[in-house]
Amino acid sequence: MISFEAVIIGMQGRILVQDVSFSIMTGEKVVLRGRSGSGKTTLLKSLVGGARITQGVIRVNGLAVLPENIQRIRQDLAYIPQEPIVSQETAAEDLLLPFTFKAHSGKEPTAAQIEAVLARLLLDPAIFRQKSSTLSGGEKQRLVIARAILLDKRIFLADEITSALDPESKDAVFSFLLESEHTVLSISHDPEWIGRCNRVFTIENGILREEK
Repeated sequence: MISFEAVIIGMQGRILVQDVSFSIMTGEKVVLRGRSGSGKTTLLKSLVGGARITQGVIRVNGLAVLPENIQRIRQDLAYIPQEPIVSQETAAEDLLLPFTFKAHSGKEPTAAQIEAVLARLLLDPAIFRQKSSTLSGGEKQRLVIARAILLDKRIFLADEITSALDPESKDAVFSFLLESEHTVLSISHDPEWIGRCNRVFTIENGILREEK
């Protein structure tokens, strides 16, 4: 569960998010929409400690988003930006990099698990030999999603992730994210994505309003 409780986020004297209060239950698919600069991405990033909370509290599975809790909270969250940042290494190395860290020691996926996830997201295993930086925008997005699946993330924060996908790839991502038990908080202007979410919020000048 995610909850925002009277949250205000400001930066350099400017209020970016104003007195936001709402909750997202486990398994819900929620979408935010609004004009550029309205506060959507700030709200999303606040869940992973990427935006300073001026007032109020954000909780993820009961834990307040505070510096001392961020590492634990991030174990459950996958943040998928519109333009994923990848390394200069191969896609295979990028995909498996988190499993070299102590936090994920002993959790390395099997070849069969990797193959199944790639197939589900319509990723050709041949991309493993390519440098991640040479992949298309849609391939990078799906690579990041595949990594999150293998890491067993339960909450997905998705920022315009369908913008670089062709129709077939989009359907594959829809099938995984919107027809699963995962909790999804997203930003999108894609009518099809919006139409398949449980709840839709509009944010304007930092003020959030749920559409009915």
